Amino acid sequence: MQTFLTKQFFNLTVFTLIFGVIFYDTITVLGFMYIDEICVVLLLALYCYKVFKTKTWEFDRFFLIVIAVFLFYLLYSFIIKSNTKAAIITDFIIQFKPYLAFFCAYALKPEFTDNQKLILKQVAVICSLYVLAVALGMYVSSELIEYTFVHVSRLATASSVCALLYLYCSNYSATDRFFTVVILAIGLFSTRSKHYGFFAIGIAMLVYFNNSFRMKLNFKNVSFTLAALGLGIMASWNKIYYYFVTGGFGDGRKASDLYARMALFFFSTKILSDYIPFGSGFGSYATFASQQYYSPIYAKYGMDKMHGLSKDFNSFIVDTYYPALAQFGYVGVALFFGFFIYLAVKSLKAFNYNCRKESVIMLMIIIFFLIESTSDSTITHNRGIFMMMLMGWTLSEIKQKAERSKLLKQDEDTVSQ
Repeated sequence: MQTFLTKQFFNLTVFTLIFGVIFYDTITVLGFMYIDEICVVLLLALYCYKVFKTKTWEFDRFFLIVIAVFLFYLLYSFIIKSNTKAAIITDFIIQFKPYLAFFCAYALKPEFTDNQKLILKQVAVICSLYVLAVALGMYVSSELIEYTFVHVSRLATASSVCALLYLYCSNYSATDRFFTVVILAIGLFSTRSKHYGFFAIGIAMLVYFNNSFRMKLNFKNVSFTLAALGLGIMASWNKIYYYFVTGGFGDGRKASDLYARMALFFFSTKILSDYIPFGSGFGSYATFASQQYYSPIYAKYGMDKMHGLSKDFNSFIVDTYYPALAQFGYVGVALFFGFFIYLAVKSLKAFNYNCRKESVIMLMIIIFFLIESTSDSTITHNRGIFMMMLMGWTLSEIKQKAERSKLLKQDEDTVSQ
C-alpha cells in the first residue's frame, strides 16, 4: 500500500507545484480560483484512503488536537456571531487548509525513490527557469507579471518553493547548496525586502549547517544565530522601518492617517484586548472572508473609513497575516507560535539523527512563514499549502530516520551487553 500512496503523492506533488504554485495565478486570471482547494481535497482523499485501509484506523494525536481546536473556534464563532454563517464557514476552511495539508503529508509518509527525487529535482529546475524568464521579462514588458504571477511578491515565493524542493531532492552537497542559493536568488528580482531577509538568512544557514556541523548550545552556534537574524534584519530594514517604526502613521496624531497594513496591526491589539481570551472569531478581521462578507468589526473600530479597508475599497484587508490572529485571541496567538516553536525544536533535535538536510529545510520553512506573515497571508494561500506539504513530509522523514537510529542504537547496546 505504501508504494501506491507514495506514487500518488508524487503525482500530486508535481501537479501542485506546476498548477498550484507556478501557473496558479495565470489560471486564476483566466477565472478559475480553486486549484489549491482541489490539491488539498486530493491530499485528504489519499489520507482517508490510508486510514480506511489500515485496520487500526491510525490517527495522529497532534492532528486530532488541531482539529478539536479549529472545531472549538468554529462553534465559538457561531455563538458570538462574529460574521455571517457563510463568512465563518469560509474562513474556517481557509484557515484550516494549511494545517490539513501539513498533517496529511506527514501521515502519508511518502518514501520517494531516487528516480522520483530526480524527477522532482528536474521539475524544480525547469520551474525555476520559468520564474527566471518571467523575472527578466519584466524588464521588457511590465505587464508580463500581471499575466504570470500577478504581483512580484509571488515571484519571490515561487523561487523559495523551487529552491527548497530542489534542496530536499538533493544530497546536501556543497554543489547542491550552491544551486539552492542560485534558485533562491531569482526571487531577488522581486525587490521585496522580506525576500532579501529570507535570502540572507538562507545563505547563512546553508553555509553554516554544513556536513561537519554539530548541534550544540555553545558560543559559536549562539553567535551564528544572532548574526543570521541580524543579517536578515539588515537586508530588510527599509521595509521594517517603514511599516513598523514610522509605518504610515502619517503625522503621528490621527488614526485615520494610518496606512492600511499598519492600521491592521494597530487595531489587532485592541481586538485582542477587547475579546479576551478567544478573539473576535472566524471571518471577523484581516482575512479574505472578512473582506468578502464585510465584517462589522471594521465599522466598530472606525476602520471602514480608511483607504483600502472601507466597504467599497477593501483590497488591503488581506495584505498581512499576523493581525488575523486577533480572530483567535491570546489563546490563538499562543497556539500559532507554539505550533512553529514545537516544529523548530523537533528540527533542532533532528540534527542528532543525521537529518541535517531535513532539519535545515524545516527551519527555513518556519522562517519563511514567520517573515511572510508580516506582510502577506501566504500561509493560507497556494504557495503556503505547498510549503506546509513539504514541511509535513520532511518531518515524516525525520521521524523515520530517528526511529531507525534508535533501533540501531538498541541493537548496538544489545550486542555490547
